Amino acid sequence: MQRERKIGSMVRQATSSKDLLLLLLYAKGARGEAAEPIAGRTRLMKMVFLFDKELRRDFDLGRVIADEAIPRFEAFDYGPFSANVYSDLEFLIGLNFITVTFSGETVPDEEKAEYEYWSSGDTDEDEFTFDIFALSPLGRKFVESGRAGALSDDQWRVLQTFKARCTSTSLRTLLQYVYSKYPETTTKSKIRSQILSSEHL
Repeated sequence: MQRERKIGSMVRQATSSKDLLLLLLYAKGARGEAAEPIAGRTRLMKMVFLFDKELRRDFDLGRVIADEAIPRFEAFDYGPFSANVYSDLEFLIGLNFITVTFSGETVPDEEKAEYEYWSSGDTDEDEFTFDIFALSPLGRKFVESGRAGALSDDQWRVLQTFKARCTSTSLRTLLQYVYSKYPETTTKSKIRSQILSSEHL
């Protein structure tokens, strides 16, 4: 991978939350493969939240991930939530930058609860699917062009470690971490007591 792609004399910043989603999906994951998919909308949502809280200000990532690229999160019924993440995801799917496949796995209760909230309760229980999100060839080409932000090799390694940690654990364990470390974002959560009282899986 190139050190840092530059446009003119300036490093290209990620200036949209759409760019951030593309970078997260492009990064290697637990298997060490480029552009490893991410399973579940809730997991992706919490990854964007944790990226801002724990990664962006360190490792000089703030230089290439602009403030405006971070969606605003609020404490909602299922922990930290940003409608922008869902709308950006749908936009990128419509643009054919991201593909969606159905895993066939049982949908985790946490995933079902948050998706039902997002869809205003209009979704039939039989319609719930555990979606797996991946970059399409078009999406990969866009990231590789540097137009989603130009990260150094060291920054890509940091992002890979973060992605591997978030995708190799169960959704329940990831939520327990978020709820324990950032309790101010879970004050309105309907499943707070369930998450915090659960044993780590």
